[in-house]
Amino acid sequence: MAGNVIDHGFTKDNKKHTVDVRVVHKDDHVILRIKDDCVPFDPGERQRITEGDDILRNIGIRMVFRMANDIRYQNILGLNVLTIRI
Repeated sequence: MAGNVIDHGFTKDNKKHTVDVRVVHKDDHVILRIKDDCVPFDPGERQRITEGDDILRNIGIRMVFRMANDIRYQNILGLNVLTIRI
């Protein structure tokens, strides 16, 4: 997911961007939080839009949604905040 931020978010508007990635191990879960200042992008919305399409399309997003126990996206003060609990 962080690779997608760099590949797609950093190139959309020709501006400089930042991404902050944090990984925490807590209560037998891994929690991944990705925060960036790129164009708003909700991977859950993309995953819903592509359901039933070519199974190779958006394969990274599909894989993350299948592996994760919980995925939450928020856009807070212009920042994308994606939290994934596995």
